Amino acid sequence: MAGFTELIKNFDKIRDYMRDFYIYGFKSRSEFNKKSARSYDNEKRRIESYLGEYMKWSYGANGKASVISLDSSRIRTNPLYAAWKSKSFTTNDILLHFYLLDFLQQEGPSTVQTLTEVISDRSGKILDPQTVRNKCVEYEAEGLLYREKQGRAIYYGLSTCYFSSLIEGLPGVLDGVKFFQESAPFGEIGSFLLDQEEDENQIFSFKHHYIVHTLEDGILFELQSALQEGRLIRIENVSEKTGRTTLQEGVPLQIFTSAVTGRRYACCYIPLLRRFSCFRLDQIKTIDLLAPFEGAQELKEKLSQNLWLIWGVSLGGRTRRDHLTMKLLVDEEKEAYILRRIRREGRGGTLERIEANTFLYTKECFDAAEMLPWIKTFTGRILKLESNNTEVVSRFNRDTAYLYEMYCGDE
Repeated sequence: MAGFTELIKNFDKIRDYMRDFYIYGFKSRSEFNKKSARSYDNEKRRIESYLGEYMKWSYGANGKASVISLDSSRIRTNPLYAAWKSKSFTTNDILLHFYLLDFLQQEGPSTVQTLTEVISDRSGKILDPQTVRNKCVEYEAEGLLYREKQGRAIYYGLSTCYFSSLIEGLPGVLDGVKFFQESAPFGEIGSFLLDQEEDENQIFSFKHHYIVHTLEDGILFELQSALQEGRLIRIENVSEKTGRTTLQEGVPLQIFTSAVTGRRYACCYIPLLRRFSCFRLDQIKTIDLLAPFEGAQELKEKLSQNLWLIWGVSLGGRTRRDHLTMKLLVDEEKEAYILRRIRREGRGGTLERIEANTFLYTKECFDAAEMLPWIKTFTGRILKLESNNTEVVSRFNRDTAYLYEMYCGDE
C-alpha cells in the first residue's frame, strides 16, 4: 500500500481539493463524493501539512467539516504558495541534482560522459548516460545550466546568471519583489525568489488580498500563452452549481478581473456560436492549446470597441443592449462625495443635474442585471429606476419590497 506523502505529482488534483476547502468550504467527509474516503483523508492531511495553522473545524448535522480560515489582510505571505513548492521527485532526481551541481561547481564545464562516470563513482550507483543527459537538458531549460560546443563535444556548465547577482547593486529590488509577490499574477515566483534570498515580506499588507488566485495561475499561464500566439484553445469547464463538465473551443482575447469579488475571467470568442463568452478561471479544469486562429487580432480589436458596454463580464446577446436611467436625490452640499463616487464608479455612464439636489444617471450596457448590486448601494436616494430590461426594474422593486417588509413590516 502506498504511504502518505506531502509531495504533489499532479497540481490539478491539489488545486481541486484546495478550491473545495478554501472557496466553498465546510464540507464533511460524507459530503465529499468526488473521490474515495481514503483520497479525501490523504488530501486533507496534505493540505493540513501546508496550512495547519489556518485549518478550522466545525460540527453540524452532517458531522465534522473542515475549512481554511484566515484574515487575508493580516497575512504577509500567501500560505497557498506552499502547494507550488511541493512537487514530487524520484531518488534519481535527488541524486543527480546534488552530485551534478556540486561537481560542476568544483570542476567546471564537463561532458555528459564525464558527468556520468563521476556521479556513478561517487554515488556507487550505475547510471545510464541518457539519464544524465536528460537531467542536463532539463536544467538547461530551467536556466540552471548552460551548454557550449567544443569541437565535436558538448559541455554543460553551471550558469552564473542568478537572482542574487542581479540585486547586488540594487538593494531596493527585493522590496519590489515583496510587493509583487502578494499583488501581481504569478506571485509564487516572487515567493521562490525571496526563499532563495532567505528573506520575507515584512513591509506590505493588503486590505483586499485574493490569495486563492495562485491556484489559478497554471491556467492563467496557458491562457497568456494562447493570447500571445493567437491560438485556439479547448477549455474543460466545471460548473459550480451543477458540477457538470463541458468542453468548449474558443480564442482567448482578454483577462478580466472583478473589482467587486476579485474573480478572474477569460474572455473568449467561440467560433461555433459566433459570439464572445467569459469563463471563470477557478472553474476551468484544463486548457489545451490548439492551432493558431486566423483573425485573432481583429477579434481583439472588436472586443476593445465594445468594452464600454460591459458592466461586469456579460456580453449579452448578439443585438441586445440595455438602457438604464436612475433618478437620484442627493444633497449637493452635504453629499458631494456621492456624486464623485458615481462619476468614478459609473463606468462610462452620464450624470446629469436636473434640478437642485436631483440628478439623473444614464448608462447603456449589454446586461443591466449586472448593475443591480451597485444600484442597490444607493437605496434611500433612488427616486425612480427605468430600463428597457423590465426584469431588472421588477427585481429591484421586489427586493426593495422584501427589504421593507423585513425591517418595517410590523410598523
